[in-house]
Amino acid sequence: MAGLQTIIDNCNAIQIDRRKVVGIQFTRNEVARTSETPTYQPWRINLTMPSSFRYNEARALMEALDTLDRNVPEIVTFGNNNCLSWIFRYQGSMNSTQINNISVASFIGSTLTLENLPSVTPTRILFEPNDLIQIGNNPYPFTVQSQVLRGTGTQVQITTHRPNILTTGVVGNGITVGNDCQFKLFCPNMPIYKLIPGGYQKQRGVVLGNALIEFSDDFNLYEWVATA
Repeated sequence: MAGLQTIIDNCNAIQIDRRKVVGIQFTRNEVARTSETPTYQPWRINLTMPSSFRYNEARALMEALDTLDRNVPEIVTFGNNNCLSWIFRYQGSMNSTQINNISVASFIGSTLTLENLPSVTPTRILFEPNDLIQIGNNPYPFTVQSQVLRGTGTQVQITTHRPNILTTGVVGNGITVGNDCQFKLFCPNMPIYKLIPGGYQKQRGVVLGNALIEFSDDFNLYEWVATA
């Protein structure tokens, strides 16, 4: 059983943070001074879990989480659960065949250039703000910052929410969008769990001992960018 994927699929609250590291100081006359530290702007996703897992049905999950511990990443997606698939749903107008034909011409800084575009009208919307784009098989999504139309050229340029952090070549790679994108995450605060008597079940008329699982904290997932 995939540990973090199961947690994502069953959480009841999600908090997303992918903002820059910014320092703010105020002078004695109350003028604000800001400074920015260049980083990979990793995704930080906080998941709150309900106390609804029955221990006898989740022992494989407990083993998976203990095996991951606080230092092993897992590749996950938000498209597995229909209750979550709306979060990163692709908002543009291309179909899957058109998306699969697109390739990367360049990715310099925060400017992603795509080619092999579909033959559609110039006003067709290819991407909307906050759409996810993944380059090749690299599980590090980037978001689109502004609406992108097809236009009349052979290429389109997209401004992404962070610079290109990939260390491998991207020219000629295909793209993945929306819910099909993957994230490489680990949980540096991996919560421990408490067993609370309850959730009893009957088997052949016999009441079986059981417990509900209560986690000690939220799951604070962090993007594993060490091998991007």
